[in-house]
Amino acid sequence: MLRLRGGVIIIGSLLWDNENRKKWRENDLSYGDRFRVYLPIRYGRCSGGRQNTYTMVFSTKCYSKGYGLGTGWILPIKAEINSFDDLKREACEMGEAEGFDEENNWLSSEWGSVALLLNPNKKIDLAIKDKWRELLSGNEYKERLMNAHLKSEKSAIDSNGFLAIRWPKEITSEGKLEDIDFLIATVTKSTLINGKYPTVYQIADAMKKAKYCNYFAKNREHEITTFQDAKLSKLIGILI
Repeated sequence: MLRLRGGVIIIGSLLWDNENRKKWRENDLSYGDRFRVYLPIRYGRCSGGRQNTYTMVFSTKCYSKGYGLGTGWILPIKAEINSFDDLKREACEMGEAEGFDEENNWLSSEWGSVALLLNPNKKIDLAIKDKWRELLSGNEYKERLMNAHLKSEKSAIDSNGFLAIRWPKEITSEGKLEDIDFLIATVTKSTLINGKYPTVYQIADAMKKAKYCNYFAKNREHEITTFQDAKLSKLIGILI
């Protein structure tokens, strides 16, 4: 029998949006035990639900010189994972909180997909990998996500539905990640402009045009950051 401890990587509104996500956070996650980590994130998805302003995406380009890592949160999953079905259930609960539908097993939509990251420092049953690969195989939305990135960077989700980033590093040295066997996260589809991510000026202009900067301000309030924040704050007039 498996005995795994899992966590959820949260960037953006999954942490602070109370309309659809509060119940999921309260029931499934240990909010009080959350901790911050460094993550390769940036603003890069034009969201109709956010008045056509830009929301968070994973980007492996953030590991490159001249860019930089952002910060997000890991919330431990309350339940111990004793089977692959347990893991799948937690992934589906997250997908439902994101607004994915049952038609795609709660795991994906046209704009995103749940992805799995296994702790490289742990010996985890290889059957987990095989079953996750089978679960996400043939997912058309996952295939589209794999192409929504710069030609010069690796996709943040691989062909088997795994999160293709480095195992995160804690901002503090509390060692909370040492007890985590796996992480699940939502990879969202980037909105590229002529094959490139939107510039900070385009991101700021979208907020100004919509007269809406709530998403950015809420992220700042909850210590979810990117390498773009300082310049964005100046451009839209929000103090860091």
